[in-house]
Amino acid sequence: MEITLSLRLLKASYCILLLLLALLMGAIPAFAQDLVQTAAVVKVGPSIAISSPTAISKDRNGNLYFLAANRSLLRIDSLGKPLGNFSPPTRGRIASIDAWNPMKILLFYEDRQELLLLDRFLRPVANTTLQDQNYTGTAKAAALAADDNFWLFDETNLTLSKLDLQLRKITIDTPLNLILDKERFNVRQLREYQNMVYLLDANGIFVFDNLGNYKKKLPFAGVNFIDFLNNELYFVQNGTLHFVNLYTSETRTLQLPSNYVTALASDARLYLFAVKQLDIYTLH
Repeated sequence: MEITLSLRLLKASYCILLLLLALLMGAIPAFAQDLVQTAAVVKVGPSIAISSPTAISKDRNGNLYFLAANRSLLRIDSLGKPLGNFSPPTRGRIASIDAWNPMKILLFYEDRQELLLLDRFLRPVANTTLQDQNYTGTAKAAALAADDNFWLFDETNLTLSKLDLQLRKITIDTPLNLILDKERFNVRQLREYQNMVYLLDANGIFVFDNLGNYKKKLPFAGVNFIDFLNNELYFVQNGTLHFVNLYTSETRTLQLPSNYVTALASDARLYLFAVKQLDIYTLH
């Protein structure tokens, strides 16, 4: 009987040992993954003072554009080296920057309802108010279209429109009252990328084709700014950088090392924006 009892105890101890080993082996990969995500970025250079974490942009050459503490427009290269600046001659708040095409950089003044274009030397080449273009609404967001016209979101009539400056009229006008919640809408950004138009609202990201036809909604709420890297859309949400493939909807995430609210990204670097500063990180 003593031998049988000893065998039972030995068997129970062996089972407990196997269970502990299984739990330990299951915990190690998760812990290691967290370490990799946290250690995947390394800060380089000093922080740069900014005045807005959402009036930011990156051109197709990898240069960054943002507003300095004095609200002048700064351009830096991928390493953080200054490449020029633009000091607006008139007062007004630059609500958004669209610099994907470095030959034609759009600054949108929401308070003045003004579109200002800069060339590659950051010199003004054209500007107009929407009122001068017979636009009767109130634009909340604006972006360059691939055909050199402008996408506008009218918060008065809840419409997505395309403005043709040569014709001085709206050529596309898509009502959004059926897809936007009239009581809760808060449109923050417009952007055209790879023949699609992305409307960022506080309640999600609405996607249209380049004729203004509604396609789908990406259910990511509370996002302040979106941008694109190759075939991915990315944004910061709750301290995590999310990447979403535009064609497969596959997602990947990166836990950020601090309390950043927006980001610009390249294949080798991250440009992370807090409320008042920009930090540059390398990816490993």
